[in-house]
Amino acid sequence: MHQEAVERAGLTFARATDVPMPEDPEAFFARAFHPLRGPRFVVRDLAADDVAASYALLLPACRDADMVITSTLAFAGHILGETLPVAWMSAALSPAVFISAYDPPATGMRVLDHFFRASVRHGQWLRRTAERVTAAWTAPVRAFRQTLGLPAVSASGDPFHGGQHARDGVLAMYSPLLGSITPDMPAHTTITGFCRRTGLPAALPAGLAHFLDAGSPPLVFTLGSVAVHAGEQFLRESLGAAKRLKRRAVLLTGSEAMTARLGAQAVDVFVTEYAPHAPLFSRAAVVIHHGGVGTSQEALRAGRPMLVVPHGFDQPDNAARLVRLGVADVLPARRYRASRVVKKLGRLLDDEALTQRAHAFARVILREEGASHAADAVESVLRRRQVRDSAMA
Repeated sequence: MHQEAVERAGLTFARATDVPMPEDPEAFFARAFHPLRGPRFVVRDLAADDVAASYALLLPACRDADMVITSTLAFAGHILGETLPVAWMSAALSPAVFISAYDPPATGMRVLDHFFRASVRHGQWLRRTAERVTAAWTAPVRAFRQTLGLPAVSASGDPFHGGQHARDGVLAMYSPLLGSITPDMPAHTTITGFCRRTGLPAALPAGLAHFLDAGSPPLVFTLGSVAVHAGEQFLRESLGAAKRLKRRAVLLTGSEAMTARLGAQAVDVFVTEYAPHAPLFSRAAVVIHHGGVGTSQEALRAGRPMLVVPHGFDQPDNAARLVRLGVADVLPARRYRASRVVKKLGRLLDDEALTQRAHAFARVILREEGASHAADAVESVLRRRQVRDSAMA
């Protein structure tokens, strides 16, 4: 799904999986975002079960590389980084990845979250419990490692936890506004700041730009690039909320099929499959989104109040961090109904102090040069290896 964008950027694309795109994206993503069974499905049935095929696909691309940079579920990439004579760094896209006892991720269950944050000891209990619960999910990875003559787990730990963090450096690719370095994070972790494309700003489609110019700032509803495929109820309830509030609205549906199912809308509602977030969010009154870390940071960068509707994975934690910053409110996906949305948005629209905090944090995140800092960290590792190799020669 990313091949076109990768090649348009002038880079070489190599497939990392043989898992086909789902024939029914809505059913697939509904399964992936199930609050209890979803994480196991994604980690075990998709990523872990695919480790051998992924290893075979990635090996030719990685064998002659200077560096391999891996993400959380790139289990084959972790093994290649560990075993090939290349530099190896890893990327963590949100604070929840680290499951720090000093800054434990929120689960979305208020009583539990209060307990886990009450002390480091409680946070450590959360971390140990998470490792025990998810250990079986990566059994295929441990078995495959042993076929290569490797121990079942690396020296850093289980593949889904410590084992994902690379030998030569960890890039925490999010804003320091969301989280800081804690004592139990890998010692060679760098918080880069929000990493985003720089250069010319993305242009809005002409029809959307005309809609924005024609009236007051709208409510913007989006579930990002993944959760949106399971989001028809979210979109319909959003339409109802905007109508009750008598506010203009923009809805991002994720697909032509979803747009068609929603049907024709009133003149004060604009429905489209996708629009670049940065220029759209900057024109919004409130951004209502799922809490994905990229969307969250774009909304922070735009300086707009947020209503976060977490569906799963790191989204409840990202939502809790935005609430702690004082720029957002939260409404869990299972409780997302127009009547509740109206109450939440009414308060956000009237809260001038929250709006001012959002503007202040936007000025902070606008100064972050995350992509440059990440590139600097990569080059620093490569230089150290070059010096070491020269000394050994």
